[in-house]
Amino acid sequence: MTHNDRLTKGAKKVLEILGRSEELTSAQDIHSRLRTDDERAPGLTTVYRSLESLVGQGLVQAVDLGDGERRYEVVKPGEHHHHLICDKCNSSVHLDQCLVHDLEDAIKSKYGFSTRAHILEIFGTCSDCQ
Repeated sequence: MTHNDRLTKGAKKVLEILGRSEELTSAQDIHSRLRTDDERAPGLTTVYRSLESLVGQGLVQAVDLGDGERRYEVVKPGEHHHHLICDKCNSSVHLDQCLVHDLEDAIKSKYGFSTRAHILEIFGTCSDCQ
């Protein structure tokens, strides 16, 4: 049984919208796109519930850009992304590698602390806005 077999109809639609998106996408934007595609699309509450479920299953990652609204992107199960986020235009760039794994190893070695997960978002100014 695949993850998609366990998804509700609403979650499948949300995942489809996110899969077509090339950028981090808010729940409001997902809802708007669903309504554009189908006027009988799920409501905003269903979109939020679907996103919560998809994040819990590891199919979607939530990203906080520091403006109080989470954005979402599709990830492969077990995968995660880190981002560079521009303070001026809110653009984001995926880092192509995880910069934290070595730090986690050092933390475990020095403090005996086993990490479960980590999030890294680096804020600054992109080259276009400088």
